[in-house]
Amino acid sequence: MLWAGRAVKIDRRRVSRAGMSTQPPAFPPKASSVNVEGQPDSWTPPRSFRAQVAPDGTTRLVISVPPEELAATHLSLLAVLGGPWSLRYLKLTDRKVGQLPKPETWVRMDVKPEVALAALEARPGLVWHDGRHQLWMRGVYGDQVVLDELGVLYCYPDDPAFRAALEGVPESKEVGMDGRDYVRVSFLSEADAEEASLFAALSLQAWKG
Repeated sequence: MLWAGRAVKIDRRRVSRAGMSTQPPAFPPKASSVNVEGQPDSWTPPRSFRAQVAPDGTTRLVISVPPEELAATHLSLLAVLGGPWSLRYLKLTDRKVGQLPKPETWVRMDVKPEVALAALEARPGLVWHDGRHQLWMRGVYGDQVVLDELGVLYCYPDDPAFRAALEGVPESKEVGMDGRDYVRVSFLSEADAEEASLFAALSLQAWKG
């Protein structure tokens, strides 16, 4: 399967349920770098961020961190957003049938930050270890944080508040998982139930636009 110039191999391993920590050791990363044969190549994402002009002309930060730091970094960036939040869950893949011909969009407007954070932290497998979706969170002032299917984070715009939240993460031109040629994406069986319960907990609605 080819995505945007890089080969993506689906990982359909069944992963047993672990504890409710944001980093259960039994969970794989959202995505792993592999060679052309689909075997791990020992590359790990760097801890770095870079400024970038998005395709629509807006400024953004692109953040890469090792898998074990993804949850904490994501939550730190979300703390910058003013509430209430708007949430967009973009489903790219159904674990049982494969990549969807057209992504499904689920949305919720005006959700309290504490409600959204509690829902995310209760479902670490889906949010920080499963590559079926992208998660877009927009603050009341229009700034937003995006977590993509490869575990790469994007912040719009390039703002001092986001840079402050990245204290300890160096700015670099080094490219993360978004720059790899071959990537294995993980899909967890237990994330199926987490996805359904996330939709229910946050009252997400399908958007047909």
